[in-house]
Amino acid sequence: MPHPWDSGSHERNWSGYFIPGTTVLRNKLNISVVGDLRDAENDLVEARLIELREVPELLGERTYDLAFFQAIHRHLFQDVYAWAGDLRTVGIEKGRESFCPPLDIPRPMAYVARRVWESNRLAGIPPENLLREIAHLYDYVNFAHPFREGTGRATREFFDLLLSETGVGLDWQRTDSVELHNACHVARSAGDLAPMENMFARIIDSDPAYEY
Repeated sequence: MPHPWDSGSHERNWSGYFIPGTTVLRNKLNISVVGDLRDAENDLVEARLIELREVPELLGERTYDLAFFQAIHRHLFQDVYAWAGDLRTVGIEKGRESFCPPLDIPRPMAYVARRVWESNRLAGIPPENLLREIAHLYDYVNFAHPFREGTGRATREFFDLLLSETGVGLDWQRTDSVELHNACHVARSAGDLAPMENMFARIIDSDPAYEY
């Protein structure tokens, strides 16, 4: 029997993600209040994040492809959503941004995986070009936006893992959602990576989140 968010109809899929009669996403916790779900989600995801950073081998091989991205999301959100790690079945947008149609999600992620491996996991990128390459890849991952909820957190972990390959980390506390969303919008709408490069220049540090 198909899940209610995978019915074959975009309209039914959209409503199928929610608890009937509410605007609360279906969840394993049987929580029907938006704020309560947000708080519980934050706590559970933080616990899984700590676990992942202690034992990154839980994800398997670091392939940096769509399957690897799905494994990150599945690990982080496994306690909250039945569809953790599954690709979204609906089109979504956030503010001024429309993301990749569901059936096209594999294409931008395949491009990202190819760039990562052609550059030997970024080791082959000259230092003066690294910020632009990170911004370029982030733009593609953000456009793919594979998951109904939680893509941002999974994306940050994807890049923390990737950057650790070069011995650096990302201090996300040095930015906020307003700057990040604006940088993503400018990159996608105007093809201008400068705001994102500037953001990464400020948040990159010498403390990788993962060992390799």
